[in-house]
Amino acid sequence: MQKRFCTCGTAVWVCYLFNSWSSVFFNCEDEDSSALLARCPCCGNKLDINQLK
Repeated sequence: MQKRFCTCGTAVWVCYLFNSWSSVFFNCEDEDSSALLARCPCCGNKLDINQLK
């Protein structure tokens, strides 16, 4: 997993799934949660691996 940042600066964990060449996003602030994210928990932007820093 890698820590990446939304354009608003919020950190998210990115897990790369090599068998399907996709990525899954998790909230960095809530370490107890295993909920997947589709949008930034702060600004609501759709999470796209190509837009994260």
